[in-house]
Formats: sequence, structure tokens, C-alpha cells
Amino acid sequence: MILLTLWLFSNRHMTATCSLHVNCGGNDLADRENEQSVLYEGDANVDGGAARLYKAARNWGLSSTGDLMDDNNFQNARYAESLQGNTTRLSPLTLTYFSYCLENGEYSVKLHFAEIQFTNDSTYKSLGRRIFDIYIQRVRKDFNIEDEAGGVGRPVVVPFNASVTDSILEIRFYWAGKGTTRFPKAGVYGPLVSAIDIDPHFKTCSMGGKKSNKAVYIGVGIAAPFLIFLILVVLWR
Repeated sequence: MILLTLWLFSNRHMTATCSLHVNCGGNDLADRENEQSVLYEGDANVDGGAARLYKAARNWGLSSTGDLMDDNNFQNARYAESLQGNTTRLSPLTLTYFSYCLENGEYSVKLHFAEIQFTNDSTYKSLGRRIFDIYIQRVRKDFNIEDEAGGVGRPVVVPFNASVTDSILEIRFYWAGKGTTRFPKAGVYGPLVSAIDIDPHFKTCSMGGKKSNKAVYIGVGIAAPFLIFLILVVLWR
């Protein structure tokens, strides 16, 4: 985490943003939300490894640590795909998504989950349990996707609120050794997430370093003629 902290500190001078949408484990995906097109940036091309720090093109990235020693997969591609095409990113130990150069303020964070490795039937695959912790400025212990969604294969969105004060928002998933490991299948335990959605609670946002607040433009529009009038009065006197 020291490398991640130093890297974030060195990138704070970049242009501020106020949202983040990630399609975890998948490719870029355009979705329609509130009558607007929203691009969920994919990270399917990011391989894992015992420790991996990935920087995306637009002020975000991810860090994955740990190795699934029982999966016989030396490439360690940390994502899985269901038969329905739902993609998720999996990590053996810790999975951290971070958004840097965020405008300071209050944000809504929505985490999308779907348990795609276990089943709801009467076979041994239904006995698997995935339990991990979620850290977003505070901790939610022993999170279980299946319990939250009311079954496996069902999507569920879990909302959080976060306050950004230093331009950085970090979302960390941590496997604390709970749940099943080699049963019912080796190499599928650890934190798992499908998508991340971060949007500001505030209505104004700096785009390209300039405020998109209408009140600013109205104030400038009123002040400019008054300033010209004042200059003419001074010159006349």
C-alpha cells in the first residue's frame, strides 16, 4: 500500500473529475441511466499476479494482491465470467479501486455485486460461502453477496456515502479468511465485485479546471458592465 500511496500523491496535480464508472472484469460498456449515456470503463485486460498496480487512462486504477495457490493458474487473470455474460473481478486477498483527482465533496458510491461461482440448487456447489470486508472510509464486516442479493446469480447494488477531502477516494475489499476456500471449487474465494459507480451529491463540478456553476456566470455577467461603468466615471472625473 506504500507504493499505491506514493503513486497517488504524485498524480494530484491532474485535472479534477467528479465521477467514476467501472465495469469490473469486463470491457468498456455503455449504459443508459437517467436518460443519459454512461460509459463504464472496463478492466478486462488487467492481469493479476501476487501484487499488481494498474493505472487507467482517466484518473483511476486498481491494486490487487495475493495469489490463489490452489487454482493451478500461473497467469492469475483476476476476473470471472458467468454464462449470462456478467463479468466480475476477483482477488485472492485484497482488491482496491481508487479514484484520484476527485473534486472534494460528498459522493454516492454504488457497488454492484452478483455471486456467479456458487449455485442455489441441492448440489454441493450450493454450500460455498464468500465472505469479505468492504472499506470505504468505514468498514462493513463479513459481507456476503448471496445473502445481500437473496440468492446466487442475482445482481444487487449496495449504496454507500463518502466524503472526499483530499481528492482521493479508495474502495478496498479484503478477504479476512472467512467463508469457504477449496470447497466447492478451488480458486474462487476472496472478494468479488461486478461494477463501481461513483457520482457526486453536489450539482456543480469542475470540468477542465473551470466551475460549471451557473451562479458564477451570472455574477460575472452583472459585474462586468458595472466595472466598465465605474472605469468610465473615474476617467470622466
